[in-house]
Amino acid sequence: MWLTDLLRKLTKGPDVGETFRDYIGCYVYGTEVSGSGQPQYVGAPTTVAQLETEVRAYLQDFLSTQQQLDSPDARSVQALLAALPQRLGAHLGGDMQQPFIVLGGVEMFVRKGVRQRHKQHGKFVE
Repeated sequence: MWLTDLLRKLTKGPDVGETFRDYIGCYVYGTEVSGSGQPQYVGAPTTVAQLETEVRAYLQDFLSTQQQLDSPDARSVQALLAALPQRLGAHLGGDMQQPFIVLGGVEMFVRKGVRQRHKQHGKFVE
């Protein structure tokens, strides 16, 4: 059984929160322009709670830059923030290749990924 786990981690990567050598499974979120192949990654938290906190802060920052809070994009973000835990849970349980929210041609995505673990003084800190 351990051999199949090792092969899965080598080929697919660890699941969210699992570690494998210098890597840890995580959620990645960011934005990309529709039709563009260059996403802009914003964060890579390793738990759903961290993901929710970081996405909430990111969306609230987006709202603070809006000139009009009654625009369709601002109202969409406000509605998303009001039900963020439920919407995030539904997105994580569904097709994560679909955008989390689309705002004026810019898609915010939340996907699973792998990142290198952080080391301080020779020990991993997460």
